[in-house]
Amino acid sequence: MNYRIRFYLRYHTHYGQDLFLLGNLAALGNDLPEKAIPMKWLNEEWWYADVLVAATDLSLLQYQYLLKQQSDTHFDGIVRQLKLPATIKELVFIDNWMDAADPRIAGLSAPFAKVFFQRPVAETANGFAEATHLFRVHAPFLPTRQVVCLVGNQLPGGNWNTREPVLLQYDQQGWFSAPLDLSAAAMPFEYKYGIYDLDLQQFVKYEEGENRILNTAAAKDRQVVLHDGYIRVETPQWKGAGVAIPVFSIRTPEGFGTGEFSDLPALGRWAKANDLQLIQLLPVNDTTQTHTWTDSYPYAAISSFALHPLYIRLEEVGRLPDSHPLQKQFDRLRKWLNEREFVEYETVTAFKQAYLKALHSQLGAQLQTETYWEWFSSNESWLLPYAVFSFLRDKYKTNDFQRWEEHQVYDADAIHQLMITNEAVANTVHYHCFVQYHLHLQLKKATETLHQMGIALKGDLPIGVAKGSADVWVNPSSYHLTMQAGAPPDGFAAEGQNWGFPTYNWKQMLGDGLSWWQQRLKHMAVYFDAFRIDHILGFFRIWQIPGGAVSGILGYFDPAIPVVKEEFIQRGIDWNEDRFCEPFITEEILEEHFGNYAGMIRAGLMEISGGRYRLLPAYATQRLVQQSSLPAAVKNILLQLQTDVLFIKAIQAGKTVYHPRYRMEETRSFAALKPYDQAQLRSLYNNYFHNRQENIWRKEALKKLPVIRRATNMLICGEDLGPLPHCLPEVLRSLGVLSLEVERMPKKAGQQFTDIRQANYLSVLTPSTHDMSTLRGWWQEDPAITNNYYRNILGLPGNAPQLPGYGLVKEIIQRHRAAPAMWRIFQVQDLLAASGNHTLQEPDSERINIPANTQHYWRYRVPHTFTLYEQTV
Repeated sequence: MNYRIRFYLRYHTHYGQDLFLLGNLAALGNDLPEKAIPMKWLNEEWWYADVLVAATDLSLLQYQYLLKQQSDTHFDGIVRQLKLPATIKELVFIDNWMDAADPRIAGLSAPFAKVFFQRPVAETANGFAEATHLFRVHAPFLPTRQVVCLVGNQLPGGNWNTREPVLLQYDQQGWFSAPLDLSAAAMPFEYKYGIYDLDLQQFVKYEEGENRILNTAAAKDRQVVLHDGYIRVETPQWKGAGVAIPVFSIRTPEGFGTGEFSDLPALGRWAKANDLQLIQLLPVNDTTQTHTWTDSYPYAAISSFALHPLYIRLEEVGRLPDSHPLQKQFDRLRKWLNEREFVEYETVTAFKQAYLKALHSQLGAQLQTETYWEWFSSNESWLLPYAVFSFLRDKYKTNDFQRWEEHQVYDADAIHQLMITNEAVANTVHYHCFVQYHLHLQLKKATETLHQMGIALKGDLPIGVAKGSADVWVNPSSYHLTMQAGAPPDGFAAEGQNWGFPTYNWKQMLGDGLSWWQQRLKHMAVYFDAFRIDHILGFFRIWQIPGGAVSGILGYFDPAIPVVKEEFIQRGIDWNEDRFCEPFITEEILEEHFGNYAGMIRAGLMEISGGRYRLLPAYATQRLVQQSSLPAAVKNILLQLQTDVLFIKAIQAGKTVYHPRYRMEETRSFAALKPYDQAQLRSLYNNYFHNRQENIWRKEALKKLPVIRRATNMLICGEDLGPLPHCLPEVLRSLGVLSLEVERMPKKAGQQFTDIRQANYLSVLTPSTHDMSTLRGWWQEDPAITNNYYRNILGLPGNAPQLPGYGLVKEIIQRHRAAPAMWRIFQVQDLLAASGNHTLQEPDSERINIPANTQHYWRYRVPHTFTLYEQTV
């Protein structure tokens, strides 16, 4: 038996625009955007779609509208969801397009719905199954002791009766809903929404505008669902503030030399006392590759799902017998670690691992609880591969699975057989699952406690994963393993950044609707209310670096329209592939760098070609030089010389193509060209970086980001720093993704500082991020810039002091608090500096990360003098 579902969407289109319908049923495209069904134009205001659905599919319906214009696709702002009654044979949806760029959409996201405006939720509206009409409307930012009500000209309680209006119930999707039986009502039915105060037990006001009109009459076995958009009332723009802090930086007496998930409620109490509504964390995924301090880098996860054992609180898992050696040293070691200025990463992780293994052996059968196995079953798809990966990493002492003696290629059947036949392997695998279970319990409990305080938790979504990770091991075809992700040169790193992550095979990932990304986000949503997309530019284009390169400056954008040989010829450039793509090394340059040793370098490492020198094949790439046994000083010079090229050669669709090296004009190679060639290459360079890529980058982002956005109700913030595509602001705005604004990193050309007084409402303001110096550190970097800021931005007379006192830092923070953005987020170091009592002596000691240093140790902890139970700012 089939059921009929009719969809009516109010939307005024223009020539060239078409509307589509996407849903979770086969008849609606199975949530794959490329299979969305076309709608039909009905008249100037309405579009229409009619589908038949099998009775077996009629349970939970999720759907969303898409607008297509030429090759661009835009999703409306929400996914509508409804549990369908089994008693009807026909459904009619009357919908309004909800623009994702509307600021009210943000008010429907998890921080507001689950934390700031918590209200009782009705699992199913009473009377839903019997209703002929279901009225649904959103009211973001509505005070929690007020609800939406409905009045109209033919309601059972009386015409336009404001003394006893119909009170709408708040449901799990954030709608205010009212199921009504209008079988006796004549059409048209006129109505309006209003506001009702629960404490005063009285009607407050009508919504603004004309009466709403319903023309669809009740009919047997049919239900009409009206998604009426937003209630038409003015609400003040909500503004909030938060603290950014890595979990490892939190310091409490209960921690074990590092911050832990169980410390988050204490941080939440401090945040609440300081009028902060949000805690923002760095990534918390497991990064254990080598069991050394280099694993402290939080953006190189070995699993995009597993949590880091560093953050577990041992006492909440269990306690070893007092006679156990680890228990004997527990308190003494914790005291010593907590007295250290920074995280002692290796000591902390080694002890926690040993303690947890001892607990796992001791607890044994106690682990076999029904709750544990329910959690295991719902997470098995990522949990088991991660646990086996961790076992094999330790067995072979490397996370590079290509170097393992067995199981280099993931095979679920072989892994299953291994666990069945080897009890020791199975036990170790279950140990890793046991640790993840308790990490889950502790973070989930912390999140729930924060919610009770009215504090939201914001996570961080790294743009990449480690090449030696469970994600890559299980799905290697989803990655380009011969490429490395990074960033071009910028204010953070003059030579660019090479993160070492493989780049994504987006074509492969898009083939299944980005299911890995959707699963990843749904997993994050278990713990977080909002998240920051690290390097959101990577969804437009990634800076990819060939595997043979070390320096980020030798990368190029992907996707990108490359330069082909014919373009050089058409421009009259004296084209020579070796001259343009090989390092420019001359006798003069060798003498300059190596002095008296230049002859030795020429004889041992180079050959002459075309009047210039070329490194021998054994040293032809930066990677080969880095891996060689040459002295460090020679390596460093050669690595630098190898960056002096004009173009990066690549193979695309079987054809040789070329990408201009970033900052080409700064090379010695460019300086040696004829003026005509310089002018032509400069024009080609500017076209490549500033014009020709914009269209494909925009299309690329609109393939990915809408699918990711619709996978979660978390509030999404994009880290959009660095060289930005011109299309980026509009794409983020159209999707309702908040941008990041840093006062000292303006996005407009010709500005030295961002005018935060004019900040877009849908943005996050911050004086500094974890990749930057703190306010105190920045103050000392360039006196000229500091004096300009002091006089022209703060409006203070004279010269800036050498180091800002707490009053100046506090003034900068207050300026951000007064700005019109939805959010302002402050590093904990800046908040402590504003208190005047809790700063380290040297500002450089407060930095969390130095992007230019690929071997940076992530270990900052708040000072001993700071306690989480005092008011700071």
